[in-house]
Amino acid sequence: MNIALISLASNTPDKQSQMRKAFEELREMGIIAEASSIYETAPWGNPNQKNYLNAVAQINTTIGYDELNDTLKKQEKAHGRTPDSKRTGEIPLDIDIVVWNGEILRPKDYNRDYFKIGLEELKTIHAL
Repeated sequence: MNIALISLASNTPDKQSQMRKAFEELREMGIIAEASSIYETAPWGNPNQKNYLNAVAQINTTIGYDELNDTLKKQEKAHGRTPDSKRTGEIPLDIDIVVWNGEILRPKDYNRDYFKIGLEELKTIHAL
C-alpha cells in the first residue's frame, strides 16, 4: 500500500464548492483515508491573489506515484485549472503530492503554513 499526503487548495470565488467537490471525488475513488478540515490562508508569494482555502489529506492506494499524480492533475483540469491559472492568480483547484511513502517530495510546501496547519490536524487525529 502506498501512502501519500496531498495538499488541496482553491482561491476562486467558488472555492468552497471546488474544495467540497474535490473531496467528494477523492472519496468516490476510495483512496482518501483521513483529511484535515478546510481552512483559509493568505496567498504565499503573490499578495495580489485572493485568500485560499486549503486542506491536507492522506491517500492510501495501491497505484504508483505517476498514476496517482496523473489522476490528481486530471482532477485539477476537470475543475477548470489551466496553464494560465498561475498567471491570472485564480486557482480553481491545486492538488500536489507533498509526501510519498514517508519521503518529502515538496519540502517548500511541507514547511509552509498552508500545509503545516492541515498536517498538524492529521497528526492530532492519529494521536487519539
